[in-house]
Amino acid sequence: MIQGIFSRMDLMEIDDDVYIDRHRSMEGLVTKVDFQRRKQPSRCVSVCLGLLCAVLLAGNIGQLIYYEIFSHPASGDPMQSGYVQDRPQSSDNNSSAERKQLETRLTNLTTEKDQLHQSYDSVTAERDELKREHSQLETNHSVLRREKGELQKKIDKIRARPCQTGWSKFDISCYFVSSVSKNWTLSRQECIDEGADLVVIDSLEEQEFLNMLMHKGQNVWIGLTDSLQEGTWMWVDGSNVTTKFWQPGQPNSYNGNQDCGECVQKTPGVGQWNDDGCFAVQNWICEK
Repeated sequence: MIQGIFSRMDLMEIDDDVYIDRHRSMEGLVTKVDFQRRKQPSRCVSVCLGLLCAVLLAGNIGQLIYYEIFSHPASGDPMQSGYVQDRPQSSDNNSSAERKQLETRLTNLTTEKDQLHQSYDSVTAERDELKREHSQLETNHSVLRREKGELQKKIDKIRARPCQTGWSKFDISCYFVSSVSKNWTLSRQECIDEGADLVVIDSLEEQEFLNMLMHKGQNVWIGLTDSLQEGTWMWVDGSNVTTKFWQPGQPNSYNGNQDCGECVQKTPGVGQWNDDGCFAVQNWICEK
């Protein structure tokens, strides 16, 4: 279009030259003054035509600019272009924030996973330890059950075995009540000489049995003493006194010299214990 505008301007200049030539051909008919008068309007026309061409050129350029702006607003509008440029930046920011959130979640999940692995390893180790302990307990149980069976056979054999003459049977033990009297130390020695010891009483049934063996109101030495430590009564086999049948107010260690225990026959009743001086002379009961 711009090329067409300049072509028109060239045609206008050519017409002006033709016009001037025509006037030159008439030099013989007009005077110099007349030629100058005719030349001044020609210059005005040229100037007007030049202005018109400039206006037309400016209009065409304006049309081109208008066409470019409104036909391609995305490329011609700075604000629109800036908006388009801002959108990728905003999208990049959102993507970056989301990526950071995902990285944080991944880190947290990794930490939780490691903690779960540690807990699993700990629980697995405890389980294995419990399995070993359980296996050991089963082994011990089997050993104890076997030993119990062996002991039960021995007990049954002992129970089936009769006591020697003059001895009385109760459960797995045999008892002997002396007919002579001696102090506590000599009485114990008599029992030891028979392969026994002074009786150790550890149940109500045994106490009742012994009470029936004795005569009414009889006192007998039993294997009870606090001679090693005053106030701490022990059986001759070293065991503690768990089942107790002391008379009311006993033991009282009368005069501070009663360190040996005796059993007093009671009817009715199960008999009762009393502390007495070990030098006292009386009957005794052996157990084996």
